Formats: sequence, structure tokens, C-alpha cells
Amino acid sequence: MKLPREFLIEDRLEKFRNITTCNLGESGLQNFTLGELITLCNIQIEELFSLSLKDSPNNGSLPLRKEISSLYNSIDPESILITTGTSEALYLFFKTILNNETRVGYFSPAFQALYEIPLLCGASLSPVEILNGKNFESLFKNSDLVILNHPHNPTGISFSPEDWKEIDYWNQKYDRTILFDEHYQFLNYTDFPFQSGMNRKGKIFATGSITKSFGVTGLRIGWIIGDPNILKKIRSYKDYITHTVNPISEYLALQILKKKDQILPAIISRVRNNIETFDFVFKDLKRLESYSKPLGGLVCFPKLKNGITSEFYADELKKNCDIFVLPGLNFEREGYIRVGFGESNENFKNGMFRWIEWEKKNEL
Repeated sequence: MKLPREFLIEDRLEKFRNITTCNLGESGLQNFTLGELITLCNIQIEELFSLSLKDSPNNGSLPLRKEISSLYNSIDPESILITTGTSEALYLFFKTILNNETRVGYFSPAFQALYEIPLLCGASLSPVEILNGKNFESLFKNSDLVILNHPHNPTGISFSPEDWKEIDYWNQKYDRTILFDEHYQFLNYTDFPFQSGMNRKGKIFATGSITKSFGVTGLRIGWIIGDPNILKKIRSYKDYITHTVNPISEYLALQILKKKDQILPAIISRVRNNIETFDFVFKDLKRLESYSKPLGGLVCFPKLKNGITSEFYADELKKNCDIFVLPGLNFEREGYIRVGFGESNENFKNGMFRWIEWEKKNEL
């Protein structure tokens, strides 16, 4: 049986994420404790004690699907399937609809699962470079399935209103199936509201989750939205794997979504503060050449100056500053590093101070 290649980011994440003072390697918000989450959501402890530990419904609980449907325009709960994180949603979607005649287009560099699993399914890949601009024509022209990850991981690039017009134009011309991977839909730092791809016309699917944006990655709750007939096939596949999601995670996810308007302002303020701090000190990080300031999500992808390899730089940063970042090599793109903005403001600022001092005092 054919197996996927090693997931390139995981060994380094597993090695450093729990032992680093300044964790900029992960792509989610610094995780809350259960006690903090209970306080944030104003959950009565008796509610948790009364939860049944029976299986959740195979499609996910109706209250959770209804709450998720309210995030979109005219989406029925029957068009939503709850999954064990977006990883399961992506895997099952690809395994259900792809074959060896499918061309999969995506912006590169990319989160590895977005192209590794399609390869496993026998599909051919049509990557389009994103760091030098968004060529939507190429993306749509040379693909059967178009994957649009926004805000984009690892670059932090978001879609502008003009980009959406281009997406609509080329989709109308080529009539492709589109998968919008929208893990960061709750973290938007622009003056215009976040637009979900599910609001477009055509053969549209979208994945989403609360885990990274709300600092609850361990809950492992995600979803996929789209044609109920396709979701029925995906759910049938899911019945062989995870079957249902954890009812405690599902309950907590529902409470988070119900209280999102109260929880998000502090989260967005924290992340924006970290982004502004990084933007302010960037000129003092002499071995970084350039970066795009993110307008959404939790990551950016600074370019290293010529001659500096990403893995070596990331190792030196960890050794000398106790700062964890991911090398671009983990995204199959040498010469870059991925920096996350989910740390506490205090840890982030202290980390930036150590980074600047190290850059000043040491030659690589």
C-alpha cells in the first residue's frame, strides 16, 4: 500500500514546542487551560458533569452544526460534517473525490497535507507560486480541483476584494471545483469583513475549525461544508476511521462559538500586538531580507538573506535565543522561516529582545 511521505514539520514541532520559552513555531494561538476556557465561556461546572459520554451523532451534533451554519450565508446544517480537526476533513475529502486523472492546483509553498494527500490519491499537482503575486488564471486554467487556503499558511497572505473578483471571474470561466481551507477565518485584521469562499457560486467546499484561532488545538474539532451528497460519501468513509468526534470536545466547541464575540477581541488584540512588535523590530533582524505583514491568521514567512540556510538559522535561533521557528525547508522552500504570532505578548516581546541582541553580537 502506498504511504504518504514524512510530514516534514512534525518532528521539529514535537521536539521543540513544549520546551521553548518563545514558541513561534506553532501556527495556533497559545493554548488555554480547561479552567481558563470554562471561565471565558462562563460554563457552569454542573453542565460538564451532566454530559453523556456516549457517541456524538455521526454527522456531528445538530446544535454545533447550526451554530457553524450561522457563520456563513445560506448554509444549511445538513451541508456541514463535523470532523476530528480539519486534517481529517481534508483527508476524507481528497480520498473521496480525487483519482489519477484529477489535476490539483494550489498556491505554493503550502501546508503539506494540501498536496501530499492528493498525491497519495494519484492526482497530479499544478502548484502556482504565491510569494511573487497571485496568478489566479494559472491556478484555475491548469486544475480540476483548486485549493485556496486563506489566510494562507505559511505566508500569511490574505485575499483582497480585488482578489475575490478575480476568483469569481476565473471560476465562472473554467467552472472548477474549489476547496477553501479557512482555518483562520476568525482572525481578520483588515477594514473589510472576512469573506468565506462558501459565499461564492459554483462547486464549492470549505473546511474550518476553532482550534488554532481560539487556542484549543487539543479539542480536535473541525468541519467541512459542501454538497450534501458528497458529504454523505465522506461521512461513510469517516465511519470506518474515527466514526464520531469526542462529545466533550464537541460541547466545548459549541460554547466557544456561542461566546466568540466576547472571546475574540482579546485574542485579536494580542495577535495584532505581536504582529506590530515584529514589524517594528524587523529592521533590526539583519539576517532577514523581507516579509509580508499578515492581514489575517497567525503566521508569516520571512525571507532570509542569501547564503543562510533555513534549518541552520532556525537551529541557531533556538540554541542562542530559545526561540522556536520553523525552517522553510519544512515547507519545501529553502531560504525562508515561518514565524507564528500566537505567543503571549510578554513572551513574544522578550523573545524579540533576545533575537535582536543575538543578531547584533554574533555572526553566523
